[in-house]
Amino acid sequence: MELARNILLALHLIGMAGILISLLASRKKLSPGITHSALLAFLSGIALVGIRYGLNSQDPVKWANVDNANITIKTLFAATILILGFRYKKKESVSPVIWWTIAVLALANIAIAVWW
Repeated sequence: MELARNILLALHLIGMAGILISLLASRKKLSPGITHSALLAFLSGIALVGIRYGLNSQDPVKWANVDNANITIKTLFAATILILGFRYKKKESVSPVIWWTIAVLALANIAIAVWW
């Protein structure tokens, strides 16, 4: 089960990096990479939570309980990035407000993962 967690964690990190790389690629138009990366990060994040519950039930000393407030906020941020990506990926240009919203949400998601 730890191997599955490590694979999902790697996929999750690749998804988050893909969001940031896609944002840096262009400020004028959202690339399809944002939606693919956001979907990868979103689904692998949900799977990570499920695996964490299983690992916690096997060895509660090694694997702490999941912080549901943390997961809720991160899921909302990831879902918002995903929705904005799907909504604006086919537009010729994207407003700076949308671009910055996605960037701030992605960076906030990473900050929450690191410091909370």
